[in-house]
Amino acid sequence: MSHASSILRLAQADAPDPAVAPHAATRAPFEHVYRDHYAAIGGYIYRRTGDAHATDDLVAEVFLAALRAYPRYQDRGLPIRAWLLRIATNAVNKWARSRRRGRWLIFVGRGATDVAAAAAPAAADARSSREAMLTLSPAHQSVLALHYLEGLSVEEVAAVLGASEGTVKSRLSRAREALRKRLEGGSGSTTP
Repeated sequence: MSHASSILRLAQADAPDPAVAPHAATRAPFEHVYRDHYAAIGGYIYRRTGDAHATDDLVAEVFLAALRAYPRYQDRGLPIRAWLLRIATNAVNKWARSRRRGRWLIFVGRGATDVAAAAAPAAADARSSREAMLTLSPAHQSVLALHYLEGLSVEEVAAVLGASEGTVKSRLSRAREALRKRLEGGSGSTTP
């Protein structure tokens, strides 16, 4: 049985009772949240890991954590996708730290080209861009992936990461500079 069908079955069985979970009657059942956001969260995780098996495991972990926390979820004016991306970012960063080497991030297709173009227009080679991304810290990878690959605004990235907008702008600047240095053959910084 796949992770996806297991989580969906749990979501259907454990749907919050409106009498027990506050605000449960005014928001979508978790089953709908899962179906609406599964592909986006899976895509984000895959772009961060480049590993289909790790993606399957991490998506399951993210939605299981979200399912458990959903009865306590409070709408703070941000899309629920931001909450899910925060859970996914934390899960991928934890996974990356456990890998001990910076080779876990592989940007594919459009994403690698977009980040490279934003960070160093002269470096058009997508492969060298992916390799350079592998060497950045998880904090720098997270901010670049959320902003450039997921298309989130600085405000949305701040909400996902639980940081101020100023911190996100600073991290973006430092991450772009580190990526630019890597693409030019320098060492760049790997600290957040």
